[in-house]
Amino acid sequence: MTSVRCCGMPDVRVLVVLACLSAALGWRPCVPQGFGHSSVVCRCNATYCDNVEPEALPAPGGFTVYESSRTGKRLKRSEGPVVKKQGPPGLTLTLDDRKRFQVMKGFGGAVTDSAAMNILAVSAGCRDNLLRSYFSEEGDTARALAQRHYNVGAPCNCCCPAGIGYSVLRVPMASCDFSTRIYTYLDEDGDFELKTFSIQEEDLKLKIPVIQRAKALSSQPLALFASPWTAPPWMKTNGKITGKGTLKGSPGGKYYKTWAQYFIRFLDEYAKHNLTFWAVTVENEPTAGLLTDYPFQSLGFTPELMRDFIALDLGPAFANSSHKNVQIMIVDDNRILLPYWAKVVSASTHPVLLPSYIQYYTPELHSFCRWSHCVHYISYP
Repeated sequence: MTSVRCCGMPDVRVLVVLACLSAALGWRPCVPQGFGHSSVVCRCNATYCDNVEPEALPAPGGFTVYESSRTGKRLKRSEGPVVKKQGPPGLTLTLDDRKRFQVMKGFGGAVTDSAAMNILAVSAGCRDNLLRSYFSEEGDTARALAQRHYNVGAPCNCCCPAGIGYSVLRVPMASCDFSTRIYTYLDEDGDFELKTFSIQEEDLKLKIPVIQRAKALSSQPLALFASPWTAPPWMKTNGKITGKGTLKGSPGGKYYKTWAQYFIRFLDEYAKHNLTFWAVTVENEPTAGLLTDYPFQSLGFTPELMRDFIALDLGPAFANSSHKNVQIMIVDDNRILLPYWAKVVSASTHPVLLPSYIQYYTPELHSFCRWSHCVHYISYP
């Protein structure tokens, strides 16, 4: 049997055996590997990557559970019967499937500079297996499960791809806190016409190739959305990439107009590489740029400032471009800002859809579900 090394992994002869045995069952289990920490990771290389046992309706009166644990379970599928509780009644949950709120756009992750660097650092075979594990769907494993349970379909061959079906990707506009250097696309002081605007090597050699490969391997369309971390220093009140600083001037002024066109140029450049975007957020963590000595790329916005920037600058820029169908998302910050931020930004009249995008960093659970399904509106000339 041939021994294979990939991704810096040791001898993987056993993995080939596991792959073929598990393929007969329609899935490939996690092969755990520890690095001296409190838990393990699942091994993935050019010849083997685990996948998730596909969804299937449980038998009548039964349930299905997917479980991950510190001890090593990784989306381990199990089934069991639903039994009546003995004793006094407890909590009663009522599910009304006739009443619906948000539409689930999908699940995904971010293609930062560091993510792309690590993905591209491994062999091509390992890279494709890794990307398939994220972006492909159940595929042949679903057919294998269908055959096992319902006697339909065809079984999976050894080492067939299956993944978790990521369909949403966030793309930073220029550098962020997961970059090896600080850069923007418009470093020339005073270039209000964006004559020197240019995407960088990190886009051309890292992020764009990874996104294109993920797109090619994906079994469904990918919804891309972009987010800036900072404007060029010459456009900011503090003259720095980091720390407390907003755009110079006021919404409607030349700095805000230029910053809006920065978004358009970014979308233009990525479109040249056949990558179009579903949405943008106005700013990553807009409150970070209101904090003194904030340690990495930031640009401050209050909700009032964000509202006026969208109404006077960003909204019109999109409306007058080839990207008029791109969504503009607000907030892009911690849950504690809801619902206040959205209510302030949406305090206008002209109908333009503004979904709220939030980050789940703060531990408190804030009750925004009762209103977050509402459409927010803002006006622009």
